[in-house]
Amino acid sequence: MSPTPSVVVQLKIEIPRDPAIFAALSDLLHSLAELPGVEVDRPAVAEPAEDGLRIVPHSRTVLHRGLAVPLTRLEFDLLLYLSERPAQVLPRDTLLADVWGFDQPVNSRTVDVHVKRLRDKLGVGGTWIATVRGVGYRFDGEDVVIEPAPATTGF
Repeated sequence: MSPTPSVVVQLKIEIPRDPAIFAALSDLLHSLAELPGVEVDRPAVAEPAEDGLRIVPHSRTVLHRGLAVPLTRLEFDLLLYLSERPAQVLPRDTLLADVWGFDQPVNSRTVDVHVKRLRDKLGVGGTWIATVRGVGYRFDGEDVVIEPAPATTGF
């Protein structure tokens, strides 16, 4: 007798930022997980603050109000860099050097464009990134959690 074949399915669903739709979809997926023979990998994710921002560096995930915020690589790197330095004014040249890796000063709107896109994606949370005119940017978010990497066990 041959072993039972298995199928691995990875599902990614883009949903509107509507808590009712999110809750209904979550209930449906939990119901499917209860079917016989279905195994579900459930990553451990801490509950986000109701109105806050949760940044999970090891999975490069950002949750705002409990919903995933799709960010590009540079948007994520910029948000993490700023949030790790709250209330600190960071000049554009510093951001270009530390986030983009530019070692020469660049007269560019790159940082400004990325900050605008980041603010747009975060919605109300975008106000956490303050512009310091003529200097750079400052992260003013108070209800932000940067989740530590999971503990690893060495053998």
